[in-house]
Formats: sequence, C-alpha cells, structure tokens
Amino acid sequence: MQRLLYSTNRTNYQLDRTLKILPVSRLLRYEIKESYKLIMKKIFVKSTGAAIVITIAVFYGCTDTKQPLKNDQSVNVKIETIKESGAVNKLDYVGIIEEKSSTALGFSTLGTIEKIYVSEGEYIHSGQLLARLDKSSAQSMLEAAEASLKQAQDAYDRLKSIHDKGSLPEIQMVDIETKLQQAQSSYNIAKKNLDNCSLYAPASGVVGKRMAEAGEYSIIGKAILTILDISSVKVRFSVPENEISVIPSDCISKIIVSALGNKEFNGKKLVKSVLANEISHTYPVHVILSNPQKELLPGMVCKVELTPDIKSQGIVVPIGIIQTTTDGQKFVWCDRNGAAKRTFVTTGSAKGNGVEITGGLAVGDKIVTQGYQKISEDDKISLK
Repeated sequence: MQRLLYSTNRTNYQLDRTLKILPVSRLLRYEIKESYKLIMKKIFVKSTGAAIVITIAVFYGCTDTKQPLKNDQSVNVKIETIKESGAVNKLDYVGIIEEKSSTALGFSTLGTIEKIYVSEGEYIHSGQLLARLDKSSAQSMLEAAEASLKQAQDAYDRLKSIHDKGSLPEIQMVDIETKLQQAQSSYNIAKKNLDNCSLYAPASGVVGKRMAEAGEYSIIGKAILTILDISSVKVRFSVPENEISVIPSDCISKIIVSALGNKEFNGKKLVKSVLANEISHTYPVHVILSNPQKELLPGMVCKVELTPDIKSQGIVVPIGIIQTTTDGQKFVWCDRNGAAKRTFVTTGSAKGNGVEITGGLAVGDKIVTQGYQKISEDDKISLK
C-alpha cells in the first residue's frame, strides 16, 4: 500500500511539471489534474479492498480448521485378562547331532601306504578291507624268519635223538631249545607285521574322515581314517544351571531337524552331565535317538523341546509385549478404567513363546497385547 501511495504522489508531481510546460490555460490544467486524481483514487480503493479480502481469506483459512484433541478419540487395542498359568512347561533348546561313537583307525606297523579303498561318507561293513601298506619289506622279513625257524627246528630234531641216547650234555640241549623258541617268536612277529599291512574295519559304520593318501609313510599311532557309528545318534545341547534340576532323566523330548524338512523325532533317553561349564554356567546334556534309516547325520542343527512332568502356577505373558525404558526398566501397558497405564514388571524364565512375570502384575489385570505401539500414558483405549 505504501508503494501505491508513493507511486501516486510521484505521478502527480510529474503531471504538474508537464502541465506547466504545455501551453494550455489554467482552467484546463486544473480540470485535467482533478480528473487524474479521481482515477488514481478509484484504483487505490480497489487495490486496498482486494488486499484486505486476501488477508482475511488467508487468516480464516489458517484458523478455521479445528485440530482434534488427543483425548477426543480412543485407540483401538487388543486387551487380555491375566489368568494363572497351569500349563505344562516346555523348554526349548538348540542342539547339534553327534555320532554314537567315533573310532580312529591306523596301521600298527611301519610302512608306505599302497592304497586306501574307501572314501569319506561311504558306509562300510565289519571286516571290510579299508587300506593296505606296501608288503615287500614285511614279506622279506617273514621269509628270513621262516628260514631261521627251519634251521633251528632241524638242529633241534638232530640233537634231540643224541640227547635221548645220553650222548649230548644237558646244557647244549637247553641252548638249542632256546634258539628254537627265539626263531619261532621271530617268525610269529614277522607274520604279524605282514598281516598288519592290511587294515580291516572293526565294526560297521560310516567313514567320517580320511586323513591320509596313498604314498604317504604310515607310523604306529597315526590315524588315517575315522569310522562313525550312526546306528543311533546323540543330540547334544546345554541347559542353564537354573533349569537343570527340573529336567528328569525320563523327560519327554522331541527333536525337530530343519535339514530334514522339520521332521520330528522322539528321544529315548536323556543323559545329564554333572560337570558345568565354568564360563557359561550350563550343563552338557544329550538325548539318544534311534537312526535306522541313517538319515540323521553328525553336524545337523536341531531344535530340542523338553516337556518335564511339572506344572507351574504363575503368570505368563507373551514375550513380545514386554518393553524396556531407556534406563533398562521393563514394563507393559495395562487397561485402567479405559486409560493406558505403564506398569513396570520383573521377569523370570522363558516359557515357550512367553515369559514368566515374577512381579508387577496380578491375576485379573488387563494387559494390552496388540496395538501397544500406538499408545502413550493416559491415552484412552478401547477393545478392537
């Protein structure tokens, strides 16, 4: 508006100068000037009115919309009433399948490995030939021992008849008998070494690991194969110290193996160790499973569900509704006469998909189980 007034005054000034220069009469100059003022006045009035109308429209447009108050409407949630839990406990763990037993096999004599006849993962039978050493040295030693034995036996046979006739001193007879025994022992050892050049399976099972190849030199005590017995398997897992006392040896167990399409197996026997892990404070436990189809393999990860024959009386809530404040306090939302109230709780052990509440809630309290993400303290809530 100030710009409009400034423009009008400036125009009047320029008009006065122009009229003074033009050769017109004073009366005509006056009439022209008054007409121009009338026109500018109309323009000013219209511009001013338009500006006022726009300002009023903007003002009412910004202030006319009402914002609903927070408490004008309630939030829809799902509410459940707490009841005392009397269901049978289910304890969940993660386990790993192990073989029933593992046997490391190696040669009991020295020599170069000539051939290994089996591969990893191959099923073998008791008495099956697994590997063989080069027999040339052992064969030569056996032949030499056999020759010495024949020589000692011949000497013994010849001198025995002389001794029986009383023509040979007793001391010489004892000497020849000793040499015969030494030759016999050497022959037995040489024959055993030759037999030990072949490695046979002591029992049926699966080749777990092959740790040598043909051409390597084998020494006594060095394993070249491991044989796994998987006719039955062990499912090994760890149990916290606060739960080990509630798990009996005849506890019902169910094993779920994800690698076999979540196939379920029922455990036979549960074995608990008496020595705890000093770092994690857990006890090693294993369950024995039959494996007639040989489908359960060592290394498979599985889920272990134990069902002790013990019923717990207490409050169990869904674990997902437990929330935590910035200072670490746990709480749930409760319905108090239609208003949301934050209730601080203390939790115990996990119970399947829930958690035990040891403090803060009582039987009959109403807790919010769905929609708790949308509410704040004292919000009005209603049942979905």
